Amino acid sequence: MSKFTTIMLVCSDLERSREFYRDVLDLKVKSSDDRSIDFDLGNGTSLGIHRRTEILAVRPGSLQLGFSVDNVDEFVADARNRGVPIFQDPYDEGAGRIAIVGDPDGYPVQVVSNFKKRR
Repeated sequence: MSKFTTIMLVCSDLERSREFYRDVLDLKVKSSDDRSIDFDLGNGTSLGIHRRTEILAVRPGSLQLGFSVDNVDEFVADARNRGVPIFQDPYDEGAGRIAIVGDPDGYPVQVVSNFKKRR
């Protein structure tokens, strides 16, 4: 079973987005680096603001949902067998493993597994 964990936005200007969500909406920064900022929305859910990159080859203003799964590689293999488009094969980043699949309308859906859960 998957758990909804993340709303992800792709932005054109990371600092302007940081100021808006932190200062205007008073959201607490959970973590940040030169590519992304994660805001804590409570109940294990976060808002991720990401600078457009090659991996995130979507236009600024795009929305992406994120779900936590037990094992990203197994999830992607099953999704591929079901004919689900795979936008980004599994890769390691930070403390987890990430992949991006497409929903029936072509929206990107991020699936993540924590390294601790996989071991």
